[in-house]
Parts: sequence; structure tokens; C-alpha cells
Amino acid sequence: MRSMTTTTLTDEQNLYFMAWRATALQHMPYMASVIFAFRPVATTAVDTYAVDPGLRLYVNFEKCIPLGAVFNGQAILHEASHVLAEHNMLADVCGVTDEERKAWNLAADFAINDDLRDAGCDALAAHGVFAAQIGEPDYLTPMHYMDVLRKKMQKSGNKPKQGQGAPGTGQGQPQPGSGQPGQDPAPVKGCGSGAGGEKGAYELPDKTADGKGDAASPMEKELVRIATAANIKNHQNAHGIGSVPGAFSQMIEESLAESKTPWEQKLGAFVRRSLATKAGNFDTTYRRRNRRRMNETLSNGQGRIVGRVIAPGYEKPVPIVHFFRDTSGSVSNHDLAVATNEVIAISRRLGIRGDELTVSDIDVNVHQSKKFNGKASVQEVQGRGGTDMRNAVIHACEQKRKPSVIVIATDGETPWPEARPSVPVVVLLVNVRNERIKDAVPSWAHLVEVDSNV
Repeated sequence: MRSMTTTTLTDEQNLYFMAWRATALQHMPYMASVIFAFRPVATTAVDTYAVDPGLRLYVNFEKCIPLGAVFNGQAILHEASHVLAEHNMLADVCGVTDEERKAWNLAADFAINDDLRDAGCDALAAHGVFAAQIGEPDYLTPMHYMDVLRKKMQKSGNKPKQGQGAPGTGQGQPQPGSGQPGQDPAPVKGCGSGAGGEKGAYELPDKTADGKGDAASPMEKELVRIATAANIKNHQNAHGIGSVPGAFSQMIEESLAESKTPWEQKLGAFVRRSLATKAGNFDTTYRRRNRRRMNETLSNGQGRIVGRVIAPGYEKPVPIVHFFRDTSGSVSNHDLAVATNEVIAISRRLGIRGDELTVSDIDVNVHQSKKFNGKASVQEVQGRGGTDMRNAVIHACEQKRKPSVIVIATDGETPWPEARPSVPVVVLLVNVRNERIKDAVPSWAHLVEVDSNV
């Protein structure tokens, strides 16, 4: 039988999938938002399961049905964990190359299988790969495991061998070319590009011909993540902190964390200096007439009109903010998430976005500059090299439309310009404990500290 990929499940396949989904939720009810957001796709092109960034879950029903409801429910949780941990985005953050995708999939599996085992996924644990297989302890990040795998690959000159078989085992190496001419190729093993692994030829485009398998939008995925974070928090409140794996708790803290920085006050002085203005109720100006006092007149004691009143209107100065995220290798993923939350806080509290709020990623070089239009617009991260925030200041000051203020979110391990720049600078130090780093911030910069660990 030829390989077939279809977004329309048969009645039998749909019944099996609903049963597996229900089994998954018996283990982890707080994962409901992710699991119900999955768009199941039937295919014989994958070994068992795979997921893509658009929340399409590829299922080989022919192989999965004999494995039973318990295993399949836990396998679905495995793929959902990749999605919740945003392993596809982290792969880009870590500079994973196409040749390293299988190794990254393995590192990501190490990072989630210990939590799934602790949550009672015994069927998955019996077959899954764990960090002990490369001599490392459990409960570390995929970035750590990837560094270890890279060193092993460099030392041996070979790519690491992944496990064989079911999801969570690293799912082995793809085996193209096996079988006789005219037969289907061997099913691809791996969790798919949604886990940061190899993108399979079976993966659907964002828009499908029938519209039934369209990829989830960035906003949909963000809502799923926020809903799951809220569900985990509620589950913890009802059943205790130990009822949820520790890595999941950390993820929800990052998703639900709100900035405590009073940006209205911190940027207030720079807001007033801004040349860009919009109608509001902040300051008076004769550049705008007060529409509510358009017909006021002056009269003498006898009631005779001797003139008209030109009353000033109101305006609200609006800053043009250029926000730089330090994406150098020394900045952790957690601290990058904190920096992104600060961008969101500035947008919300100052009421700015688009042309008024630009976000750039920088390590040694400025990589990308995007207009901020919600969190989804700054999900992609570029960089992960060395650190030189001097180039952020130079880049912003050279723009044709200069910002009113530059905000640089960094861990502080960077050189700074010696001379005061022509644009005010706010240095946002994220989770910095070292007094030396704070002392190195130039006196001409306005220092703001954010400690998300307290």
C-alpha cells in the first residue's frame, strides 16, 4: 500500500484518537488545551507520531493501534510537551543546524522524558531515552544536553545514534532508501519540526487545499500556551506543587509572569521629550484647538462680544522606543523570556506598538528589527554569539527616524560606549547578581534592574 497523508480521519481512527486523548488527560488533565488544539493527520510516512509547528499531529494508525491506549496516550503527551516547551523555537535560539536536527530531537527528548516518567508515564518510560544514556543527570535543559552531544560528535566525528521505535526514544534515524524499488520508503522516525527535529517531507504546508489541515496561527499557539499555563497553576493550587513536574512549573512561571517594572515612571522623562505626539489628555498645546471650547467668546460688561477664546487642546506625548534584546550565548532562555515580557509591558503601559516600538535582537551584530505587534511578532529569536551592546547604540542612533529612547535588555556582560550617545539609553539588567556588572554600566545610562527569581 502506498503511503498516504490525510487530514480526514476515518470513523475508526477518530474513535481511537479520542480514546488515546482521554487516556492522556487521565495522566495530565492540565494539558487539555494543547492536546485538544492538535490537528490529527493520518499518515504512514511517520514511524508512530510527529508534530509540526502548526500543531498538526501526524499519526501512523497502522502502527499505533496495536500498541494500546496507555502507550498512545502517553506518546501524545510526549509530543504535547515538545510543543509546550517550544523546542522548535529553542532550536533556532541555540543555532541548531540542519545536520544537528536529529541530535537536538534527542536532547529535547532527554529534557522531557524524565518529567513524563515522574508524572506516571510508565509505558513511555519503558522505551524512552534518558540523559543517563550519555552520562548526564536528569532535569537539565535541552541546551545543556545539546552541548554535550555536540562535544561527543566532535570527538567521535559521528552523529549520535538515537534509540529505535516509539516516541520518546529519540525515535532513531530516518532510513531513506530501504525496501525494494516501487515500495514505500521506511517510515521516518523522529518527532518532527515541531520538536525542533528534522522537517519531514510528509509535513503539510501552512495552508492546505481543503483548509481542514491549516496550521495554527502564532496567536492561536500563544493562547494555547497561556491557557495551559493557567491550567497547570490551577492544578497546582488544588493538588499541591508536587502534582506537576518541576519543568512544567518553570514554564508556566515564564508564561504568566508579569512585569513589575513601572515603565510609565521609568520612561516618563523621555516620553515628554519625544517629538511624536498623538491626541490625548496629557499636556496642553496651542497646536491643537480644544474642540469642546470652540465657540467660547469674550464679552464686555454690557454683554457685547469683543473677541473669541482660542483654548488650547490636549496632546499626549508618545515615545518612539527601540528595544534591544541581548541574544548572546551567555543569556539563558529564561532571561530571554523575561526580556520579552518587558517589551510587552512597555507596549501595554505606554499604549505603543508598530512604528512606535521596534524590537531588535543583538549579540555582536544587530540581527533583526521588527515592529512590535503583540508577543507573536517577537517569538523568533536570532543571535546566540558573542556580546557587544555598543553596536545596539550605534545602530539606533544611525536610523533615519531616531528613537526617543533606547532600551537594552541584557545580562550586562558587554562593553559599553565611552561617550554619551545622542539618544537617551535605559539599560535593563535581567537577573544580575554581580555588583561588578552593575558598576560597569555607564553613568550616562538610566539603570533598571529586573530580578525574576525573587
